[in-house]
Amino acid sequence: MSFREAYYLHVHGEQLGPYTLRQLDHQLQTGLISEDTLYWSENLDQWQPVTQLIPLRKKFRPLRAAIIALVLLVPLGAMAWFFGPTALDGWREQTQRQYSPEAAYWAARGVVRHELAVANMAPQFLPFSAARVEMGAENTAVVHVEGRALTGAASGQPAAWKVRLRFDPAVRTWSPLPVQPASP
Repeated sequence: MSFREAYYLHVHGEQLGPYTLRQLDHQLQTGLISEDTLYWSENLDQWQPVTQLIPLRKKFRPLRAAIIALVLLVPLGAMAWFFGPTALDGWREQTQRQYSPEAAYWAARGVVRHELAVANMAPQFLPFSAARVEMGAENTAVVHVEGRALTGAASGQPAAWKVRLRFDPAVRTWSPLPVQPASP
Protein backbone atom coordinates (compact mmCIF):
# COMPACT_ATOMS: atom_id res chain seq x y z
CA MET A 1 0.00 0.00 0.00
CA SER A 2 1.44 3.36 -0.97
CA PHE A 3 1.93 6.20 1.54
CA ARG A 4 -0.73 8.34 -0.17
CA GLU A 5 -3.42 5.71 0.19
CA ALA A 6 -3.03 4.92 3.88
CA TYR A 7 -6.21 6.20 5.52
CA TYR A 8 -7.38 5.32 9.02
CA LEU A 9 -10.88 5.51 10.46
CA HIS A 10 -12.07 6.34 13.95
CA VAL A 11 -15.12 4.13 14.55
CA HIS A 12 -16.69 3.64 18.02
CA GLY A 13 -13.50 4.75 19.76
CA GLU A 14 -11.26 2.43 17.72
CA GLN A 15 -8.73 3.23 15.03
CA LEU A 16 -9.23 0.99 11.99
CA GLY A 17 -7.17 0.75 8.86
CA PRO A 18 -5.22 1.34 6.78
CA TYR A 19 -7.71 1.66 3.91
CA THR A 20 -7.44 2.83 0.34
CA LEU A 21 -9.50 5.71 -0.94
CA ARG A 22 -11.58 3.25 -2.94
CA GLN A 23 -12.31 1.16 0.15
CA LEU A 24 -13.39 4.25 2.09
CA ASP A 25 -15.67 5.32 -0.76
CA HIS A 26 -17.31 1.91 -0.82
CA GLN A 27 -17.84 1.88 2.95
CA LEU A 28 -19.36 5.37 2.95
CA GLN A 29 -21.65 4.87 -0.04
CA THR A 30 -22.98 1.51 1.19
CA GLY A 31 -23.57 2.76 4.73
CA LEU A 32 -20.93 0.65 6.45
CA ILE A 33 -19.62 3.87 7.96
CA SER A 34 -21.64 7.00 8.70
CA GLU A 35 -21.17 10.52 7.41
CA ASP A 36 -19.87 11.50 10.86
CA THR A 37 -17.01 9.00 10.78
CA LEU A 38 -13.58 10.60 11.13
CA TYR A 39 -10.52 9.72 9.06
CA TRP A 40 -6.83 10.46 9.34
CA SER A 41 -3.74 10.06 7.18
CA GLU A 42 -0.11 10.87 7.85
CA ASN A 43 -0.32 14.23 6.06
CA LEU A 44 -3.09 15.51 8.42
CA ASP A 45 -2.65 17.20 11.77
CA GLN A 46 -6.00 16.02 13.14
CA TRP A 47 -8.95 13.72 12.40
CA GLN A 48 -11.35 15.01 9.72
CA PRO A 49 -14.89 14.01 8.69
CA VAL A 50 -14.70 11.38 5.96
CA THR A 51 -17.12 13.46 3.83
CA GLN A 52 -14.34 16.04 3.34
CA LEU A 53 -12.30 13.37 1.60
CA ILE A 54 -15.11 11.54 -0.22
CA PRO A 55 -18.31 13.25 -1.40
CA LEU A 56 -21.47 11.45 -0.36
CA ARG A 57 -23.49 10.54 -3.44
CA LYS A 58 -27.25 10.83 -3.40
CA LYS A 59 -28.97 7.59 -2.60
CA PHE A 60 -31.43 5.99 -4.96
CA ARG A 61 -34.97 6.71 -3.83
CA PRO A 62 -37.39 4.17 -5.26
CA LEU A 63 -40.51 6.15 -4.29
CA ARG A 64 -39.19 9.24 -6.03
CA ALA A 65 -38.25 7.21 -9.11
CA ALA A 66 -41.72 5.62 -9.15
CA ILE A 67 -43.40 9.03 -8.98
CA ILE A 68 -41.24 10.38 -11.82
CA ALA A 69 -41.98 7.27 -13.91
CA LEU A 70 -45.68 7.64 -13.20
CA VAL A 71 -45.66 11.31 -14.18
CA LEU A 72 -43.99 10.40 -17.48
CA LEU A 73 -45.79 7.16 -18.27
CA VAL A 74 -49.39 8.20 -17.53
CA PRO A 75 -49.48 10.89 -20.26
CA LEU A 76 -47.64 8.59 -22.68
CA GLY A 77 -50.09 5.78 -21.90
CA ALA A 78 -53.05 8.10 -22.41
CA MET A 79 -51.65 9.24 -25.75
CA ALA A 80 -51.02 5.64 -26.82
CA TRP A 81 -54.56 4.67 -25.79
CA PHE A 82 -56.08 7.61 -27.67
CA PHE A 83 -53.88 7.74 -30.79
CA GLY A 84 -52.62 4.14 -30.89
CA PRO A 85 -55.48 2.50 -32.79
CA THR A 86 -55.51 5.26 -35.41
CA ALA A 87 -51.74 5.10 -35.83
CA LEU A 88 -51.84 1.30 -36.08
CA ASP A 89 -54.60 1.42 -38.70
CA GLY A 90 -52.64 4.00 -40.71
CA TRP A 91 -49.53 1.84 -40.52
CA ARG A 92 -51.51 -1.19 -41.73
CA GLU A 93 -53.01 0.81 -44.60
CA GLN A 94 -49.57 1.90 -45.80
CA THR A 95 -47.49 -1.26 -45.33
CA GLN A 96 -49.29 -4.12 -47.08
CA ARG A 97 -46.67 -6.18 -48.92
CA GLN A 98 -48.45 -9.43 -49.70
CA TYR A 99 -51.14 -10.69 -52.02
CA SER A 100 -53.94 -11.69 -49.65
CA PRO A 101 -57.55 -10.65 -48.97
CA GLU A 102 -56.65 -8.95 -45.69
CA ALA A 103 -53.76 -7.04 -47.30
CA ALA A 104 -56.10 -5.94 -50.10
CA TYR A 105 -58.62 -4.73 -47.50
CA TRP A 106 -56.02 -2.58 -45.71
CA ALA A 107 -54.67 -1.22 -48.99
CA ALA A 108 -58.23 -0.34 -50.09
CA ARG A 109 -58.81 1.53 -46.82
CA GLY A 110 -55.71 3.62 -47.51
CA VAL A 111 -56.97 4.44 -50.99
CA VAL A 112 -60.40 5.49 -49.68
CA ARG A 113 -58.83 7.58 -46.91
CA HIS A 114 -56.66 9.40 -49.47
CA GLU A 115 -59.58 10.03 -51.82
CA LEU A 116 -61.80 11.40 -49.03
CA ALA A 117 -59.03 13.63 -47.68
CA VAL A 118 -59.10 15.53 -50.99
CA ALA A 119 -62.77 16.34 -50.27
CA ASN A 120 -62.02 17.27 -46.61
CA MET A 121 -63.74 14.16 -45.37
CA ALA A 122 -62.61 11.28 -43.22
CA PRO A 123 -63.76 7.66 -43.32
CA GLN A 124 -64.82 5.52 -40.41
CA PHE A 125 -64.60 1.91 -41.55
CA LEU A 126 -66.40 -1.22 -40.49
CA PRO A 127 -64.05 -4.10 -39.62
CA PHE A 128 -62.51 -6.56 -42.08
CA SER A 129 -65.28 -9.07 -41.34
CA ALA A 130 -67.84 -6.67 -42.86
CA ALA A 131 -65.83 -6.18 -46.06
CA ARG A 132 -66.06 -8.26 -49.22
CA VAL A 133 -62.81 -8.99 -51.03
CA GLU A 134 -62.75 -10.60 -54.47
CA MET A 135 -59.31 -11.80 -55.46
CA GLY A 136 -59.02 -11.79 -59.26
CA ALA A 137 -56.74 -13.04 -61.97
CA GLU A 138 -53.43 -11.32 -62.75
CA ASN A 139 -52.89 -10.16 -59.15
CA THR A 140 -56.00 -7.99 -58.97
CA ALA A 141 -58.56 -7.52 -56.24
CA VAL A 142 -61.88 -5.75 -55.87
CA VAL A 143 -62.61 -4.68 -52.32
CA HIS A 144 -66.02 -3.58 -51.06
CA VAL A 145 -65.62 -1.62 -47.79
CA GLU A 146 -68.35 -0.02 -45.75
CA GLY A 147 -68.44 2.63 -43.10
CA ARG A 148 -69.27 6.31 -42.69
CA ALA A 149 -67.97 9.39 -44.50
CA LEU A 150 -67.36 12.03 -41.81
CA THR A 151 -67.37 15.77 -42.46
CA GLY A 152 -66.31 18.08 -39.65
CA ALA A 153 -68.35 17.59 -36.49
CA ALA A 154 -71.16 15.80 -38.30
CA SER A 155 -71.75 12.15 -37.50
CA GLY A 156 -71.42 11.27 -41.18
CA GLN A 157 -73.50 9.33 -43.61
CA PRO A 158 -73.35 5.58 -44.19
CA ALA A 159 -71.13 4.90 -47.17
CA ALA A 160 -69.70 2.03 -49.17
CA TRP A 161 -66.76 2.01 -51.56
CA LYS A 162 -65.65 -0.34 -54.28
CA VAL A 163 -61.88 -0.24 -54.68
CA ARG A 164 -60.05 -1.95 -57.51
CA LEU A 165 -56.44 -2.82 -56.84
CA ARG A 166 -53.52 -4.40 -58.63
CA PHE A 167 -50.69 -6.11 -56.78
CA ASP A 168 -47.18 -5.88 -58.24
CA PRO A 169 -45.25 -8.91 -56.91
CA ALA A 170 -41.91 -7.52 -58.15
CA VAL A 171 -42.05 -4.59 -55.70
CA ARG A 172 -44.74 -6.09 -53.44
CA THR A 173 -47.08 -3.10 -53.50
CA TRP A 174 -50.74 -2.49 -54.18
CA SER A 175 -51.68 0.14 -56.77
CA PRO A 176 -55.19 1.54 -56.88
CA LEU A 177 -57.46 2.04 -59.79
CA PRO A 178 -60.01 4.88 -59.35
CA VAL A 179 -62.34 4.58 -56.35
CA GLN A 180 -66.01 4.22 -57.21
CA PRO A 181 -68.90 4.71 -54.78
CA ALA A 182 -70.70 1.41 -54.37
CA SER A 183 -74.44 1.19 -54.43
CA PRO A 184 -75.75 0.52 -50.89
